[in-house]
Amino acid sequence: MVIIKRKQLTWMEKAYLPEVIRGLRITLGKMFQKPSTRQYPEDPLITTEVTRGQPRLVVNEDSTIRCVSCGLCEIACPAYAITIDGQETDRMIEREPEKFEIDFLRCILCGFCEEACPKEAIMMSDELELADTSRQGLIYGLDKLKRPVSALKKRIAYINKINDRWRTSSST
Repeated sequence: MVIIKRKQLTWMEKAYLPEVIRGLRITLGKMFQKPSTRQYPEDPLITTEVTRGQPRLVVNEDSTIRCVSCGLCEIACPAYAITIDGQETDRMIEREPEKFEIDFLRCILCGFCEEACPKEAIMMSDELELADTSRQGLIYGLDKLKRPVSALKKRIAYINKINDRWRTSSST
């Protein structure tokens, strides 16, 4: 039989005095620091290519939409926020969305739609502001989702840089 000897606590440890003193020291230190408040509309949030803002549909330079209505983003969305209805086009073997909606009341900005898309047609933008006066205003259709490829170049380059490790074949 093994006997475990417990350490005897001092009266200060029993009264949690060291923890209380440490907590008061942190609180008093924060009270006298300069506040770091951001004046939001005038001082916007800093965004980089890593920022995952609202998803947007990429439009090529020739004004054709990259989306081929495969539905992978709709399936990958854990919040069921994406709805796609495809239609045939006069381009060979391609379809395009007739209706593409994202319900931003449900969207959790996870980026799964971006990862699932084989055509790089949906990208997370650096647009973060998401407010409206009605619930219907936060259901974005094709007209609100389209962005030219030039506006999303930073994000596309970042995603390509991340995925390059999977694209290059190693010679081992």
